[in-house]
Amino acid sequence: MKTTWIVVIAAALVLIGIGGVAGHKMTTTDAFCSSCHAYEKASWDYGMHPEVGCLDCHSGGFVRDKTQGARKVWLVFTGQVDPHHDRLSSYPDKTMSNCVRCHLTDEAGEQAPFFVARHSEYLQAAQYCIACHEPGHVERIRDMRYLSVRAD
Repeated sequence: MKTTWIVVIAAALVLIGIGGVAGHKMTTTDAFCSSCHAYEKASWDYGMHPEVGCLDCHSGGFVRDKTQGARKVWLVFTGQVDPHHDRLSSYPDKTMSNCVRCHLTDEAGEQAPFFVARHSEYLQAAQYCIACHEPGHVERIRDMRYLSVRAD
């Protein structure tokens, strides 16, 4: 009897582990994000950096993402939030590191020293790149999600 319980508990833990890994893989794809945030995805695809994934800018780390995601699922299923009209969380510090990783490299400094020098100077006055630059979404497309459906 005791052995049966040990086997049942072990099997349950294995299934929870497999489900957790599969769930994590599924929820970290652009396709998963755009299942609710279609306007954000469309506005990104027509922006400056369509090759960059959603979670490159909209992730606060594994634990934070999963707890916020579970909260958002609860709010959606209880009717408190419409995911199609909900603002995404942004992490300017993470977005900033993405910008710098590509645009202010040593290679960029060799190819365009004036650009790097000028932006290094700007960053002393502005904390994040998005203080001056649109973060990649085409606002005109993104903001269409807030338009009401007209009855003709």
